[in-house]
Amino acid sequence: MDGTKTPIDEGIIARVVNGVKYAITGVKPDGWFTPQQPLTPVAPEEVKGRAWDYPVGHNLRITSTKSGVSFQELRGLADGYDLLRAVIETRKDQIGMMEWEIKYKDEKKQSDAKIEEIKDFFDYPDKEHDHETWLRALLEDLLVIDAATLYARMTKGGQPYAFELIDGATINRLIDDTGRTPAPPSPAYQQILKGMPAVDYSRDELIYKPRNIRTNKIYGYSPVEQIIMTVNIALRRQITQLNYYSVGNIPEALASVPESWSATQIREFQQYWDTIIEGDLSQKRKLKFIPHGVDYKPTKEPVLKDEFDEWLSRLICYAF
Repeated sequence: MDGTKTPIDEGIIARVVNGVKYAITGVKPDGWFTPQQPLTPVAPEEVKGRAWDYPVGHNLRITSTKSGVSFQELRGLADGYDLLRAVIETRKDQIGMMEWEIKYKDEKKQSDAKIEEIKDFFDYPDKEHDHETWLRALLEDLLVIDAATLYARMTKGGQPYAFELIDGATINRLIDDTGRTPAPPSPAYQQILKGMPAVDYSRDELIYKPRNIRTNKIYGYSPVEQIIMTVNIALRRQITQLNYYSVGNIPEALASVPESWSATQIREFQQYWDTIIEGDLSQKRKLKFIPHGVDYKPTKEPVLKDEFDEWLSRLICYAF
């Protein structure tokens, strides 16, 4: 029999194909406690390969989205705890003293004029500081905030002229729709100055190299950030030790007063005692005359250094 042909809507075919595409072969809907078919994705096909679940509108933010602690706080911790600062400076000393050399990957090739030109370039990489001084500044941002950043200034002919140091804390990373750093010539980094977007840089212009990157974070994870809690404990430990020498009314003890004293008299004498003792190191080890009837009972001297101090030191050294 002759019939009328009715064309099938291409949209229907596409939906059927997509429905089959997300079905797992062999998984039956009526099976006993099966894993079931996965839910059909609600996002379009082009989302495939997205690097991480970044915040919506990330590129519109003009401040660092570093979670937990800011770059400024990390620098404050690195500068505020003398042991941590000593460890950082020691690492910078050790790396700065290492011998370095430029040579061809192919060991058969000998050094030539090109190699010597590169060596001369890195003797003063930013045309201002010698190699070791330049390297120490770069390592500071690497170890403290994990945001080592260099601006590649070019000559008019397109050749590298200088690798200039830039404060990595001012750099806001941009991402494309897959969550990755955009390729040139698109802007990949934005420098925030005075709270405003000041300059855009492509990957060809800015060398931004965190040492410790993670798939779910946009910024690096420095050794200082890894020991935030340890440094906080150590700082409070130091404050306790400092207070022993600066604000305590040594000799530390309990003293009972005459029974006839009222609460007001006790308070007034306590204020008097703290006035002549507290904060004055020259007065703390001198003989003091006290009223008749005051019974002096010294307490145990605090431990100013023990195994806990060594444990904190070991944790900090281990991180570096």
